[in-house]
Amino acid sequence: MEKSRPSSVYYTLLILSSIIVTAGLIVENAAVVIGGMLITPVLTPIFLIGLGISIGDIKFSKKMAIFVLKSLLIILLSGLFLGVLFGVEGKPQFFPLKGTGLSHLGGAVLYFVVALVSGLAATLAWVRKEISEILPGVAVAVALIPPLVLVGLGFSVMNIDVVRYNFFMFFFNLLGVLVGSLLVFSLLKFYKVGQKVEDEVKKQENKGA
Repeated sequence: MEKSRPSSVYYTLLILSSIIVTAGLIVENAAVVIGGMLITPVLTPIFLIGLGISIGDIKFSKKMAIFVLKSLLIILLSGLFLGVLFGVEGKPQFFPLKGTGLSHLGGAVLYFVVALVSGLAATLAWVRKEISEILPGVAVAVALIPPLVLVGLGFSVMNIDVVRYNFFMFFFNLLGVLVGSLLVFSLLKFYKVGQKVEDEVKKQENKGA
């Protein structure tokens, strides 16, 4: 939890992760990309957005959403900067394949389903400490960072097809994680915690009155 709060440690890990993932994509090394995904701290703040919604603390969710947006912007800018610095023009892995992936509705739905299931597993592992050892593997399955980095790389060569394709991949992954976290928090009845806190606050206010 500590590494996912707005702090120098959080931003250091975020920048390092973004650089590693970007470098791995540029040199076409999957192991490097996975290594960068394993150290990214951005997943927990996304869970916290879902947690805030599930317990009815919209103010907290908005605060975490702004925090996540700043983090995602840093990731995108890392891809853009390194793309401009090292150049990715002509690299075939940055160009979406026609007739696959998000070029048809079925592919889009499949991306969402994978992200949803990954979000369910990731949130459950985050909540249940006895299965927390699977969290790094789920973080790789969620794959939030690479498509966003590719959006930055696409902007670095002004390739709108690459930007659009990878943005939708990122969007479906993010949406899947959020929906998955909401489902888990709802099934585990986290909303009761929010209600208890609200009731306790009201009791304290009545006593003060």
